[in-house]
Amino acid sequence: MTRLLVEVAFGYSVTDPAPVWTDVTEFVDIGTGVTINHGSSDELSQVQAGTCSMTLDNSDGRFTSGRAGSPYYPNVKKNVPIRVRVISAGKNWISNPSFETGLDGWQKTFSPTIVQDNAHVQSGSQAMRVTWGGSSGQAVWIDATGLDIGQTYTASAWVWVQSAAGTLFSYIQGVGGTSAPNTVFGDWQRLTFTFTATATQHLYTIQTSGTPTAGSQAWIDAVQLEEGSTATTFDPTPPQTHDRFWGMVNDWPLKWSGLYATASITCTDIFKWLARQPALSPMLIEEMMLDSPTVLFPLSEPSDSTSAGDLSGTPGVGTLAVTQAGTGGTLTFGDGTGPAGASAPTFTPASVNAGKYLTADLGQEFLNANALRRLRLDCWFSTTTTGRILLAVATVDASSRVIISLESGTGLLKIESAGAGGPLIAAAVDPTPNLADGAVHYLMYHELEGVAYVDGTAYNVTNAAFMPGMRMLSLGGYVGAQMWSGSISNLGIYLTTATSADLIPHYITGSTQHVGESAAARMARIASYLPLTVTTSGSVFDGMASQAALGRTPLEHLQEIADTESGRLLASRSGNGLIFQSRDVRYNPVASVSLDFADLDTDEVEMSDDDQKMVNTVIASRPGGATQRVLDQTARDTYGPYEEQLDLLKSSDLKVADAANWMVSRYADPPLELRQVPVEASTMPLATYRALLAADVSTTFDVTNLPTGQAPVPTLTVTVEGYAETIQENQHHLDFHTSRGLTDTVWALDSASYSQLGATTRLAY
Repeated sequence: MTRLLVEVAFGYSVTDPAPVWTDVTEFVDIGTGVTINHGSSDELSQVQAGTCSMTLDNSDGRFTSGRAGSPYYPNVKKNVPIRVRVISAGKNWISNPSFETGLDGWQKTFSPTIVQDNAHVQSGSQAMRVTWGGSSGQAVWIDATGLDIGQTYTASAWVWVQSAAGTLFSYIQGVGGTSAPNTVFGDWQRLTFTFTATATQHLYTIQTSGTPTAGSQAWIDAVQLEEGSTATTFDPTPPQTHDRFWGMVNDWPLKWSGLYATASITCTDIFKWLARQPALSPMLIEEMMLDSPTVLFPLSEPSDSTSAGDLSGTPGVGTLAVTQAGTGGTLTFGDGTGPAGASAPTFTPASVNAGKYLTADLGQEFLNANALRRLRLDCWFSTTTTGRILLAVATVDASSRVIISLESGTGLLKIESAGAGGPLIAAAVDPTPNLADGAVHYLMYHELEGVAYVDGTAYNVTNAAFMPGMRMLSLGGYVGAQMWSGSISNLGIYLTTATSADLIPHYITGSTQHVGESAAARMARIASYLPLTVTTSGSVFDGMASQAALGRTPLEHLQEIADTESGRLLASRSGNGLIFQSRDVRYNPVASVSLDFADLDTDEVEMSDDDQKMVNTVIASRPGGATQRVLDQTARDTYGPYEEQLDLLKSSDLKVADAANWMVSRYADPPLELRQVPVEASTMPLATYRALLAADVSTTFDVTNLPTGQAPVPTLTVTVEGYAETIQENQHHLDFHTSRGLTDTVWALDSASYSQLGATTRLAY
């Protein structure tokens, strides 16, 4: 048996971690059904956004956007989360019927207590022991989901009750009536209750009929809810819930057929949300944003700019405006080099006390935050001139201030502070190297911890004063003195609880660009900017080249990681996360299920031997690396050139060559393959049906007993690339898009199947 379950999280967004779901299954037109598309058409195409569509009964206006009379008002809105699941069962609709693995799903009133126990057992080796308190109305219950409205069901449970516990009875909440109470104590007795479902979900409850003696006990086991008006032999196999789609409702159209109103909705998975996100900022900026800066000035404006803006979003933060000291000097945006190749403004003063610098009022919110949190700041800079001021923060009246500079003559880091109008006092800083060497350096100063990090190395800062009330920022000089000569960029100030350990990773990002980190780590890094979670599958992940500049939508950058790895990026069917499969997930495929050819919808089955996937020549390159050509000369001579360009984010030329050879070895002359496997899944045995529902991209099937004398072989192994499905009443049609499973066979030592010379000796990449 199979049941559809459709739920909408009215009032939530797709990024909410714990949305509350409303069951709308009873309003789905099950005659036309629910259609879902997931995955891709073949293994050489990127996985596209999954879609889902269905028609909802809107005769009472509940799905009309903006209608105050809707029970979901005002939350019938675009992009609310929706999920579609299927529940399969042999006979029993109770999700935890025999307590063999614990008490999952069972709930209780404030009193009693419930535990797993084997003192009295009706089925298997465990039961649920209930220890009652001394009050009336105590109960335990479990939610039964996936029921058919109007269908007759019988709920049953075996109970073993101590006499001091009194009698128990069972019922379904909301339908009226109860079972007969138990009349036997100290032995097993079955409570049964027959009812007609009025909803797709009902609570099955077992309750005390009076006030039991506190501490008295009962055991419950072998709980069953089944179709029909009679309790039959207990089946301990619980139903299973299968995730089919998770995404967002694109629209809530209102349509009439006469006076009958419907809402035919279309939905898209999390890929839609990813694709419409704005272009990502450079990786260093995204990493800084993760630490919630109070102000963030990237200073990456183009050359015609005259001011620099804040990206933190803190209210009231002003722009950094060009300020003139004396006469002469220049300040040119986009002219210098910051970390990871980013641009930076260049400060070129006319003299030590004449030139241009940047100043900003950081606003009242910043001032308020500084009353609670001490300064934490970081930035990048370069210079060849000592004795100049990098930056300063001060109160509005300048009575208190912190000034950071490079010491005259030595180029060592210097931090000075003055409070309440007093003189500047230089804090002692463990000797740093000479930082006026023309290189791009990183500085992080943590006032609370009394530490400054320069290029990742910690230096103690002693006698640094606590400086609240800061609001005014100067960059590249202070009150027209000691004008900076060089570049400054990526300034962040964090009036938060951030520790040095939180902020120092910014140096790793800016200095290494995370070149060489695994594709799995890079995928998780970029997804964290959204934020979304990524579940990885497989173990072969190469080191990645730089993506420091970013600049495109998150989906584009995530897809280029998957393409670089010859892997697959999927939207999860169970939540708002992503799944990243490495290429080794497909190595030497083992079929999860076997389907007889006669069980397929054979009118839709065909095999293809064409040049759709043919690639016998690959031109492959990587950023900053070589361009290489790999080919299969025999295939070129036979079929002519079929060329493919690969631009991969690999961290070595060798890996680029491996990827090119991998493609050519698989597609230089692709053989006959089965590209569609259509099946009416609901007619399959329960185990097979469940295996089909578990199948996702990269799952493999065996298709057996192909017609003798017509098919090239009697059995084919195919790999799922995607599918289209239609779920209707008592029907579940699945049409799998498949590829040839043997395309992904690789050499394995001492394997009868995968070490045959000249046949299965392809080396894994």
